[in-house]
Order: sequence, then structure tokens, then C-alpha cells
Amino acid sequence: MAADITVSAQTARIDAAARPRAPVFGLSWRVLGLVVLAVMTAEVLLFLPSIARFRTAYLEQLIESGTLAALALDATTNNQVSDEVKRALLNHARVDAVVLVEPNKPRRRLFNIEPSPQMPSFNLKETGQLTLIWDALRAMARDGALYMRVGGESVRLPGAMVWIVVDELPMRIAMYGYAGRVLAISIIIALFTAALLYLTLRWLVVRPLQDLSADMVAFRRAPEEQGAARAPTGRNDEIGVVDREFQNLQRELRASLRQKTRLAEVGAASNKINHDLRNMLSTARLLSDRLARAGDERTRKLAPTILNTIDRATRLASEAIEYVRDRPTPRMTEFDLADLVNEVGVALQEQGEDNDPNLLRAWQNEIGEDCRVQADRDLLYRVFVNLGRNAFDAGATAVTVRSQANGRHMFIEVVDNGPGVPDAVISQLFRPFTTGGRAGGAGLGLAIARDLVCAHGGDIALAETGVSGSTFRFSLPINGG
Repeated sequence: MAADITVSAQTARIDAAARPRAPVFGLSWRVLGLVVLAVMTAEVLLFLPSIARFRTAYLEQLIESGTLAALALDATTNNQVSDEVKRALLNHARVDAVVLVEPNKPRRRLFNIEPSPQMPSFNLKETGQLTLIWDALRAMARDGALYMRVGGESVRLPGAMVWIVVDELPMRIAMYGYAGRVLAISIIIALFTAALLYLTLRWLVVRPLQDLSADMVAFRRAPEEQGAARAPTGRNDEIGVVDREFQNLQRELRASLRQKTRLAEVGAASNKINHDLRNMLSTARLLSDRLARAGDERTRKLAPTILNTIDRATRLASEAIEYVRDRPTPRMTEFDLADLVNEVGVALQEQGEDNDPNLLRAWQNEIGEDCRVQADRDLLYRVFVNLGRNAFDAGATAVTVRSQANGRHMFIEVVDNGPGVPDAVISQLFRPFTTGGRAGGAGLGLAIARDLVCAHGGDIALAETGVSGSTFRFSLPINGG
């Protein structure tokens, strides 16, 4: 009972670890944040020239009002007014001093505060856009009252130069108010744009992606279960294509997995049947040997046919068991390849003599001396046996084996003088149960040979075929790489 509880707890922990965690900030919130950031950045870039223009317009307006105050002196006889009238004119113009310089005319002056060289001086006629932006930012960064001299042209007197003395504090307060209004409008625009884009992206992108990801998670947890099929989207854009292709992939994978499951069950059953079949064939062979030694001549003539039939059945059972096994892991050792090829030739020639003493089987070893390879000797032995036996069973009387090193691989060729591979079989030659029209074969020899070569990291292919014979070439990494 305690063990069951422990296993259940471990299973629950594994399921919890495999379950995808919901992101704290999903794609929609990230898009929203990026849009707000982008809009606010654009607003800041627009705000800088805007605040500079606001400051320039503010100062130009003061220059115009100061010009009107200075022109009031023209109504007097000696360009002089009383102190009370002077203060009223300057207060109405919102400046503390004004000097109007006009060609061929005397200067008009009104002072509440005498200009001094220590005052910051700004000439709007000689200032560029970047300088205006910098001056505006510096003005907003300062604190307290600051008198400054500002010069510029008046709209009423294009040829005149007007200088005023003004306190920066009221202008700074106005700039703060303007900046606040711009900030409020920017935030409203940013939030409205982000919300609109958020809803649009969530409807067009995020929700379909969430449905697609939910299907992926469900498919990963139970890939073979059909489940409730979601209706395909009717969209023709990229997301619609992805959704439809994923549903097609699900159907194909589920069908493939179900087929593989059935094949695995069939393979397991075949493995058990083959085991019992080989035991029965062994008993039948013993009985056939006794028949071969029987006194009746007709019985002795039937014995070789029975033995050949039993041998083919035994080979079929052995190859079937060998094929359904998992691909083996090579145990790499260094050995002489020529010695292995000689050993395979002796075994194949003895098999030929057992089947038919008059059958000619020539096995030619053209592997050079001291050709050492790093591979699994037993697995490579089975590769050569399958290739050679297939060649002899197909009708070849001679098989030649040769090798050639090329860079990081060694290429080995098995050449026979048989009738060649039929054209209809070439495309599926290395598939299991492909016999090429040859009776009595299981069609697994080449499939097993390919698995064994691939287990070494190499590959095998039919290099040439024709009426004069066939050439199989396979590669092996040198030094086991």
C-alpha cells in the first residue's frame, strides 16, 4: 500500500513537471507593453521640438508686446514718458525692459530693470533648432527667477531689432503646463493605441496560438488518442495554414503510431511463434536425418528436399527474430578486415556445399593486407554473410570484396556476377520482406545488413546493377568516428 502511494506521488510529480507553466506575462501583455513603450518614445521625440517651438513662440510674443510698448514713445514729443506710464507699458507687455533698434531712427528704450552683461542672452535670429531644443530643456531644468536678455525681429517692424529683458520663471511655469498637457495626451494616445492593438492581436494571433498550443499539449500527453477534433479554421493567412497543417500532421502521426503499435504487437507475437517454430524445426531436422539413413531408396531421395525446406524455414524464423530486435549497439574493436572476409568466404562456401556439393561458389578477397578497421567484428560478419548469401541465392557464382579508404570513411564493395536486381525492386531494395522475385527468401537480409551498417554510423546502397552483376557499397567511419 505504501509503495503504491509512493509511486502515485512520483507519477503526480512527473505529470506536474511535464505540464507547461502558464507564463506570468503572456504574449498579449508583452505586445501591450511594447506598444506603450513605442508610442511614448515617439511622443518624446515629438515633444522635444514641440517644447522648443513653444518657448520660441512665447518669447516672440513677448518681443511683439515689447515692440508695441516701445512704439508708444513715438506719441511723445521727446520719446520720454513718466515712470508711472513706463511701468504700466512694461507691465502690460509683460517684460521688464525693451530696446527697439530701427535703422535711421533713434533707439526707443523702456527700462524697469537695467540690462547687464551678466544676464543670459539669447538671439532668436541666430539660433538653430538643436540649440533651441537644448535651451528649452535647460530652462525647464532651472529653478527660481532668472532675468535674461532676448533679441529678435518684430513682425510689425521686419527691419528692426528688438531686445527685451524678461523673467524666465513665468515662461518656465507655462512650459511645465504645456508639458503636462502633452504628457496627458500622449498617455491617452498610447493607451488607446495599445489597447486597440492588444485586442486586435489577441483576436487575430494570440487566441489562435493558444488554441494551437493547447492542441499540441494534448497531443503530446496522449498522441494515440483521437479525442475531440477541433474544427479547422477558415483563415487563409499564415496562422490558418499552420493550424491546418498541424491537424493534418496529428492525423498522420496518430495513424502511424497506431500502425506501429499493431506492428509491435505482431512482432512480439511473431517472436514467440518463431521461437516455438525453431524448436519444432529442430525436431523435424533430426527426423529428416534418420530418413536420410533409411533403407528405402525412395525415402532417402526425399530427405534432401525435406532438409532444404527445413533449412529455409529455419533461416526465415531466424531472420524474422533478428529483424524485430532493436538495432544493436556496436562493441568497437580493432581487427584485420581481410581476415574477417576470409572467414565469411569459408562459411558461405561450406553452406553451398551442404546444400549442393556440385554448386560452384567463388569468394574472392581483394582486401589489402594489414587493413585494420575499428568496428564490431560480429556485426560486420553478419553484414558480409547477408550480402554474400543474397548474391549466391540470386544466382551468382562469384563474389568479390574490395575496399578503399577515402578521407574519414572506408568504402567497401561487394561485387557479384549474378543476373542483377530487377528494376521494380531497386526502389524498395532495403525494405523488409522485399525478395526481388526469389523464391524461398524472407526478404530481410538486406534490411538487416542496412541496420547493422547504420549502427556503425555508415550507410549502404546499391552502386551498380545489370545483367553482368551487381555492386553493393557500404561505408564505415575510420577509427570508429
